Amino acid sequence: MGRKLEFSKDKALLQAMEGFWAQGYEATSMRDLAQRLNLHLGSVYNALGDKERVFESALRLHLDHTIAPQLARLANAADPRAALEEFIRRSVDECRENSTSPGCFFINSLLHINRINDRVSAAVREYLQMNEDALTACVKAAQARGQIDPQENPKRLARFILASCKSMRVMRKIGANDDYIDDIYANIGLRVFR
Repeated sequence: MGRKLEFSKDKALLQAMEGFWAQGYEATSMRDLAQRLNLHLGSVYNALGDKERVFESALRLHLDHTIAPQLARLANAADPRAALEEFIRRSVDECRENSTSPGCFFINSLLHINRINDRVSAAVREYLQMNEDALTACVKAAQARGQIDPQENPKRLARFILASCKSMRVMRKIGANDDYIDDIYANIGLRVFR
């Protein structure tokens, strides 16, 4: 199983993240992570730390290298309405019964974790704030182009979109069917693009 410790820390964290993503935080043991990385357990501890530290580092890596660039594209989209529609539609598509998407790493993790340390809580708050900021910027840009009612408060509308998309994912995780997801999607459209 084990091999000499020769790996990229980021690559190892991405592999660990896939384990947490697939099984959840609680169900993923350090032995699971060592097996996934093809390393001795002691090597994983030495290189990455304990399970909580590995999870936190994987969460941070995902935030910095995946989420942040996606949100930057959303905030600076040439067609903000289309970007908002795509953001919302992606959430709907990930919630479909036939979807092969593993869902949102942050939401999946939070649904499985019983105890969150302050650093993980801070990363989650940062993730939500980044989403809100990008959505607010996109709403403002859409308002400037006449694509969204200029009377709408951009931050409130961004929070509505964010809360709706995240709750849609949570509802799917607890068994909501496609009709339920479609109803949420329709209501987002009525509120945002009326």
